[in-house]
Amino acid sequence: MKQPNQILNEETIETFLKDFPQWKYTKEQTLSYLSFEHSFVSFTSAFLFLTKLAFVSESLDHHAEIWNVYNKVRLKLFTHETNAITSKDLELIRILMENTNEFL
Repeated sequence: MKQPNQILNEETIETFLKDFPQWKYTKEQTLSYLSFEHSFVSFTSAFLFLTKLAFVSESLDHHAEIWNVYNKVRLKLFTHETNAITSKDLELIRILMENTNEFL
C-alpha cells in the first residue's frame, strides 16, 4: 500500500523556495499551495514551457492547475490528497525549473 504524502512545514517550503523565487507560497484556512505566474515573450514560448510541464507531470503522476492566455501562464500546485504541499510538489518544481530556464 502506498504511503500518504507527508505535509511539509513552512520552514522547509520557504527554504526550498529561496532557490525558486518565481514561486510563491500561500496558506489559506483549508488549503496551502505554491503558485507561479509568468509572462513569456510569446505564445510559443509559453506553450513550450507548458509542454515541458506536461511531460514532467506525467512522469511524476502529479499535476498542477494550469491557466494560460496567450503568453501568460499561471500555475497552482498542491497535493490534492492533503490540500497541502508535500515533497511531490517540490520535486515537480525542481525538475520543471531545471528543464525550462531557456524559456524564462
